[in-house]
Amino acid sequence: MDLGDKRKVKEFKEDEMPSLKESMDDAAGFEVGLDIEWESLIDERVNEDLWFEGWTKVYFQPTIDAFEAICSDELGREALQADLESVVFKNEAGMTGDISYEDGVLTVDKEPCTNMDKVDKRMESIVSLLESNL
Repeated sequence: MDLGDKRKVKEFKEDEMPSLKESMDDAAGFEVGLDIEWESLIDERVNEDLWFEGWTKVYFQPTIDAFEAICSDELGREALQADLESVVFKNEAGMTGDISYEDGVLTVDKEPCTNMDKVDKRMESIVSLLESNL
């Protein structure tokens, strides 16, 4: 990650991430541990102006929406709070992508700028995965 990439990550962390993280915590009903593998999210093939949109639509928004859906009732809130320990955002699986849940860790491993607008599909995948494991 070069200096320009580091500046973009810093800008996102300072300007965008606080409200996204707050929305995630509000949706879950507790402070969710979050681990973002920033270096893997940098995609030099894509105009860096799209990075913020991609990171939001591929990682944050589907996760927030999934937590809202699961926590729509007391049973869902209690199950998520009892089992979810942290969320990991990374891009190691590439084009195929993967969403997994193991030992209390939800991992969203997707390309950050591919099929950005499929927020609902990713949200449904997260909901299905969590509901079958909580």
